[in-house]
Amino acid sequence: MTLTKKGSRGAKVLDIQRRIRLLGYGLGPAEIDGIFGPQTESAVKKFQQDRSVSVTGIVDDECWQELVDAGYSIGERMLYLKEPAFRGDDVKTLQLWLKTLGFFKNNESGIFDKSTHNSLIEFQKNMKLNPDGILGGDTLVQLNSLKRIINEKQSSNFPVIKDGKKKKNKRIKIILDYGELSSEAIKEKVNYDKSDLQICSKIAEKCRGLLAEEFEVISTVNESGKIFPGLYSRIKRANKSKGDLLLSINLNYCSDPKASGSSCYYFKGIKSFSVGGKKIAEIIQEKLINKLKMTDCRVHGTGYAILKDTSMTSVLIEPGFISNSSEAFNLQDNDYQDKISLCIFEAVKEYLSE
Repeated sequence: MTLTKKGSRGAKVLDIQRRIRLLGYGLGPAEIDGIFGPQTESAVKKFQQDRSVSVTGIVDDECWQELVDAGYSIGERMLYLKEPAFRGDDVKTLQLWLKTLGFFKNNESGIFDKSTHNSLIEFQKNMKLNPDGILGGDTLVQLNSLKRIINEKQSSNFPVIKDGKKKKNKRIKIILDYGELSSEAIKEKVNYDKSDLQICSKIAEKCRGLLAEEFEVISTVNESGKIFPGLYSRIKRANKSKGDLLLSINLNYCSDPKASGSSCYYFKGIKSFSVGGKKIAEIIQEKLINKLKMTDCRVHGTGYAILKDTSMTSVLIEPGFISNSSEAFNLQDNDYQDKISLCIFEAVKEYLSE
């Protein structure tokens, strides 16, 4: 994970400042000077809050990608299917428009993938336009003419898993994920020793043992357990597996050592949210707080990349604060990890049975 934060200097800081200034965020009297000072940190925090990602004031890999994506507005460039794929807010806007009109049923990931291409072609056919899968020309004019209708509507993602039994003789595919801590945790923890990742690894492995009896289970992490790939490598692996449900396990962290409790997250976009993600997040959260007697830090809709960029129903689970000494002690206990895993397993079964 690459971190640019308060005290950093140089070309990378200049680039960050230029991008965030063009997006309308003030940098104070110093403006663009290549020094990551308090005003730059404040502007980054405001940007992160507006983008529904972790508000840390630190530009990590995810925040940097959000800054790049935010620099594109629809109509500024032609969009079409290519490799590597176009990504940016212009793609996200296109996906939102197509979703609102009923042609696109996935997350507004901001990535022009095959499903976006196919949805655009269906729209073009419906509007009697040339079905070339390219956003530009008459297609853009037609979409702009429908903006009034689009803006009046609300939309939500359809659950990716429509039938718990799925196709005959084909098991539902569940993806288990865990990885880097938040940039805030890494910043605060000077003696970081990967023990947090080991806890997540053990919980994920216990979940695998329970889930594998009924479902096909895949991991986004190197099976040796020695390599923890970056966030976007894990997302790429998840999407390539064509899974049905992703469970990402992480531990919460706060500079306040008294902060405690469990949280679950699902994807929430500009005007839509993941119906399936919200549902399973609520079920997991309810089981964790009831069975483990934890503080309820609630279920939240966010734009985290692990939820936004993945192509299946996804949920992020944070079953405790590693920064809280009491919860850290519990999280390292084998029996406590068993209980967390059982809560997740039972929640998955309940969600799919509905």
